[in-house]
Amino acid sequence: MMHRSLMRTGTALTKRTAPRPSSGVRHFRKSAPTKYTENKELTGLAGIVEADNHALSVKLQHLTSVGLMGAVPLAFVLSPSPLVFPVDLILGVILPVHAHIGMNNVISDYVPKNVRTLARLGWLGATSLMFLGLLRVNLEGPGITEVVKTVWRESPNKKKLEA
Repeated sequence: MMHRSLMRTGTALTKRTAPRPSSGVRHFRKSAPTKYTENKELTGLAGIVEADNHALSVKLQHLTSVGLMGAVPLAFVLSPSPLVFPVDLILGVILPVHAHIGMNNVISDYVPKNVRTLARLGWLGATSLMFLGLLRVNLEGPGITEVVKTVWRESPNKKKLEA
């Protein structure tokens, strides 16, 4: 019998041979369309619920990290003055956004798929309450920075008890 490489293609002998199985290696290319749903980036309302898979979520997560690195020290430096109010408002927006995206990453990694959407919707509600609570502390109360500083201040009742 002739060697396979010497046979002409299109003959009856070559058509009877089984085709070679393709290798199981997936090649990830930017130009290749994503056919798996977990690799598709979401936009709109679905992108807010599944914030870890949103088109801009990685950039936004990094920007909020950088924003927190700048805003937190600035808030403590400016704390006794009225200049801290805009910084507290910025913190009131950055903290919930950063927490929402980060916790969605945790939900994607550790929550089973059958309850993942419910967990994400619950976290969206918790993030919304966090935003509204921080906004209320900033507008009606002393501000985020002063509330955090009270943790390290000595209680006035303790001074009265010692005297």
